Amino acid sequence: MKIGYIITGLGTGGAEKHLLKTLPHSKHDQFVISLTNQKSIGKKLEKKKVKVYYLNLSKINFILPIVNLFIILSKENPNLINTYLIHANLIGRIAGKILRMPVINSVRNDYSYSRVYSFLDKLTSDFVKVYAPNSKSLIKYLKKINVPKHKISYLSNVIDTTEFNNLKNIRSKFNIKKSSKVFISVARFVEQKNHKIIIESFQEYNRHEKNSYLFLLGDGKLLNEYKKKYKSKNIIFTGKVDNVKDFLYSSDTFILASSREGMSNALLEAMYMGLNCIVSNISQNTELIDKNCGYTFKNKSELIKLLPKKNKFGKNAKKKIQSLYNLKEFNSKYEEVISKCVE
Repeated sequence: MKIGYIITGLGTGGAEKHLLKTLPHSKHDQFVISLTNQKSIGKKLEKKKVKVYYLNLSKINFILPIVNLFIILSKENPNLINTYLIHANLIGRIAGKILRMPVINSVRNDYSYSRVYSFLDKLTSDFVKVYAPNSKSLIKYLKKINVPKHKISYLSNVIDTTEFNNLKNIRSKFNIKKSSKVFISVARFVEQKNHKIIIESFQEYNRHEKNSYLFLLGDGKLLNEYKKKYKSKNIIFTGKVDNVKDFLYSSDTFILASSREGMSNALLEAMYMGLNCIVSNISQNTELIDKNCGYTFKNKSELIKLLPKKNKFGKNAKKKIQSLYNLKEFNSKYEEVISKCVE
């Protein structure tokens, strides 16, 4: 079986990291096409012997990359195409239709917020053989665009437990004492991640618990604005880092305040590491964080009240991830999706 993966880019993000976790463990012949020229995850895939093509698609360079996409697919002749992220989903399903290749769309976001995306998604939905949402809550979105139930196969994110060996405590690098309480959030600095709520809630907490710190990992268009606005030795903006797990290992409480998500890889990792997890109460988060695995909040005032909470659910959270979100479980379910797609 040969599978061609099409993704919008191979920079840093949940979909990109998902491919990095799963493809090296696949038994199938495979290749990846990145529509853009983003390469940070792509280089890591190449080191793991995964063939990667980069098309350099942009607003001013559109025609040639699309032509090259068809040339690559025709040459590689995969048994099926698996697409990730909205631009790749739309372009990939059209390519699949023309080349008569069955398509799996990995769905990682609800596009109801965008009239254009949701319209195009609905318009070309017949070109998709199987939709594979990574969160059960996304099934509601698929029903909105009239995807029939038999075409939907839930396929969650996953963690690779081998990535959690030899972790380092990096508190000393930032002069943070062992007795200090450390909060962490891992997310791109964009509006939907709601960093403002996290930072201002932490500031309120830090007025009373001055020996506490907040790690904010990630880059994005709002990063520089927030760094200028919230200057404090207790708030540490790291930007993009490669050793996210070391930061998680060095922290006590993980916070995710997103207003919109698919399934957060960072949350999965925080749960596996037994951190105290506090998340916004959107359905994509509560699918992971139930009353036995952590805390949820509706607004800033609720988050402020939760920050002093001690970790009561770390063992439960880790056990849940170990049993439901491991590579063996994922590979088994993915084989079912593949069979459904090519039958």
